Amino acid sequence: MAILAAVEGDKQPDRTITVGEDLAEAYDDELIVIHVLPQEEFEKRDEVTKGERYTVEDGQNDAEATARTVVKASTDRPGPVVTRGRVGDVVEELLSESERVDAKYLVIGGRKRTPVGKALFGSTTQSVLLSSDVPVVAVMDE
Repeated sequence: MAILAAVEGDKQPDRTITVGEDLAEAYDDELIVIHVLPQEEFEKRDEVTKGERYTVEDGQNDAEATARTVVKASTDRPGPVVTRGRVGDVVEELLSESERVDAKYLVIGGRKRTPVGKALFGSTTQSVLLSSDVPVVAVMDE
């Protein structure tokens, strides 16, 4: 089993990593940190590559590099951390990855929004909380 921690990549350091590390240490499990490059962002990058094809593999490599960067900025603990990158719908990819790695917990970040903001813009955190088959730990912004 593993602890799966999802990072957005725009917050460095990210408390999701330290909470994931605490859980991995407590349960003696592997910590896997994932960043999902949203499909829309992938398509934008493909449009800007000026003749060069931006492949899904390129997107996954970039997403994994983002996960590594966030891990390095977030922790100095000696424990091993595995990083992964995916491309696609963020909720679907997180739920699929939690199944693939047989996650004991899924650790995700969240932002405080008004009820109107949630209704208008949706909430990745809310969708994961409602759809996950494994326990979800939501680390809210301070």
